[in-house]
Amino acid sequence: SQDFNEMEIVETTDGFSIKIELHDDQAVLGLGQSIGPLNKRGAVYEMYNTDEPDHSPSKKRLYSTLPVFYIASARRQIGFFLDHPGYSRFDVGFETRDRLKIDVEGDGFSLFMFFESPHETIRDLFRLTGNPLFLPAWALGYHQSRWSYGDEKSVIEIAENLRNKKIPCDAIHLDIDYMDSYKVFTWDENSFPNPSSMIERLSNMGIKIISIVDPGVKAVENYDIYEDGLKGDFFCKKEDGTPFRPAVWPGESRLPDFLNSATRNWWGEHYDRLLKDGVSGFWNDMNEPSIFYTPELLKELQQLATEIDDNGIETEFLFARIASKKKYYDYGKDFVQTDDNGIAHLHRKVRNIYGFNMARAAFEGIRRSRPDSRPFIITRSSYPGIQRYAILWTGDNESSWEQLLSEIRLIQSISLAGVSFVGCDVGGFGGDCSGELLVRWTQLGAFLPFFRNHSAIGTRRQEPWAFDSEVERLIKKAIELRYSLLPYFYTIHKQSADGKMTMIRPLPIVWPKDRETYNADDQFMIGPSIMVAPIYQRNSKGRHVYLPEGEWLDLNTKRAFASGHVWTEAPLDTIPYFLKEDSLVVTTCSSQFVESGSWGDLRIIGFVKNYAEFELYEDDGISNAHETGEYSLKKIVVRSCTDGIRIEVLPKTGSFKCRERSLTFEVHNGERLYAVSVQDSPEGCEVLVK
Repeated sequence: SQDFNEMEIVETTDGFSIKIELHDDQAVLGLGQSIGPLNKRGAVYEMYNTDEPDHSPSKKRLYSTLPVFYIASARRQIGFFLDHPGYSRFDVGFETRDRLKIDVEGDGFSLFMFFESPHETIRDLFRLTGNPLFLPAWALGYHQSRWSYGDEKSVIEIAENLRNKKIPCDAIHLDIDYMDSYKVFTWDENSFPNPSSMIERLSNMGIKIISIVDPGVKAVENYDIYEDGLKGDFFCKKEDGTPFRPAVWPGESRLPDFLNSATRNWWGEHYDRLLKDGVSGFWNDMNEPSIFYTPELLKELQQLATEIDDNGIETEFLFARIASKKKYYDYGKDFVQTDDNGIAHLHRKVRNIYGFNMARAAFEGIRRSRPDSRPFIITRSSYPGIQRYAILWTGDNESSWEQLLSEIRLIQSISLAGVSFVGCDVGGFGGDCSGELLVRWTQLGAFLPFFRNHSAIGTRRQEPWAFDSEVERLIKKAIELRYSLLPYFYTIHKQSADGKMTMIRPLPIVWPKDRETYNADDQFMIGPSIMVAPIYQRNSKGRHVYLPEGEWLDLNTKRAFASGHVWTEAPLDTIPYFLKEDSLVVTTCSSQFVESGSWGDLRIIGFVKNYAEFELYEDDGISNAHETGEYSLKKIVVRSCTDGIRIEVLPKTGSFKCRERSLTFEVHNGERLYAVSVQDSPEGCEVLVK
């Protein structure tokens, strides 16, 4: 029957196999951080967290395991969450077109099924795995990064360029070279002789510092983190109880056993060192965990290398074998992790929650040392529920047009797992970016929750001014657009933190009965009002856009469109974005940085044929005082009536005092513009515009 999907679960020699029937009209949406279209039918995916900088379509696994998917058609939608921290493999109609087959390795799993609408399913995921953390308002600003700004002079130079060129920015990120010999929680005293003084100077410019933190602890005497870890028995071991000795950036290292709460508590305490220097946030990287090699693997590779000889194709195969063994070796069977009950688990069985627990350790440690502030933590590796502790970025992408499109899809797929605050390396991490590509990628970034430009050592620089003056102007314009939208972004971020919905919303989640939306995965909703259709092809001057039910207002031209497929012009200075019928968006003037979670004069843009409302949220932007009522929630209502439009600003709730300001309304109805300005007040107001 088309009304049901048959499902079978059988035990196998390695674990379990789940088989689910797929009908011809059904899409399989989601599967988290997996390459490909939003509809994953026709390919194989693996859930096993892997440091994989090659994001090409053939790749089956990346940094995160987010096994949430939706079997969806216009008739009905079913959500699924496979809760399993070990290896699993998803054959989504690849071997057999009408079957989804999930192979789960291990002794058991939990499979949650949701029979509500996709929107309700995401709310249920929040109830099950936790609401997204509420970040400081500055987190929504523009972030500038590179591997690496390797000394104080370079960091100050970047900051001064940003301010002299009046390009908005809230944070600069420090990659691995700020550390002393890659020793975590340290500073290189030669390159950063006085970090607290440098950070204070940056703070006076309105710029925060975010520092990278890797899990690999350098194994060297007289390094307190290493020696304390040994004394506390906090590091991962082999099954025989001897040390597990992986090599990462510092050389031979140790990996903290984050499965154990004692280790998490110990690790979390150390973030306070950097907080005391003035660091505002942390970027947890390499936490799949990524491993370069071990002594045992090194011996194997060295042995293989002795076999190299002048044997033609056999030698070529041997080169490939050596490279493959180095790149794809599975360390999951080489060490164990021990839980709070003293039970040792083979790492392969719990690998997918290693990065999750590192982020948890950071969050809990920062909350203990700074209970009145909101932690800002980024992670590369994750698992469902990560939204409670950290935000996610998509890892080491590449400067190419193909990956720009891939990121548009990837961001949406991740959002379907309940991970709300997500972003990618704007401009691409690896490879050389062009000016045109950076403009288009920055335009996309302006509509993503996490907005950071980041690039790799040895690649072309891609700060906003790294190309010509026209590229710089257009990048600045896109960043200023983002800052003008911050009242809207901050409000939908708070709604997300309250468990209402993710910030990014793929079209099939909003319009599940509209089959056309299932193929429109190169555009998305940000919040309830705005749809974004990024340009992702070189030399493009426009693109086709699908507009779901209702009418839409082009926010660039203020022209109204009926639903359906349309062509929209988009020269290099323009990103297509549209306002949904009966929606409002609240904007403000752009600023150089975010001072608080409250705004000055506001401009409310509406496309109203009948009724629209928006609840504007504001607070101090940094503390947890909102938990005791120090916030402002202001409901704005616009109604169409026979003699014009009626605007009502209801009395605010909450004790936070907003500044004196004007509210300027620009309300379109598809035929004409209604405009009026009023003074804001806690008591609200009502006005009829004829």
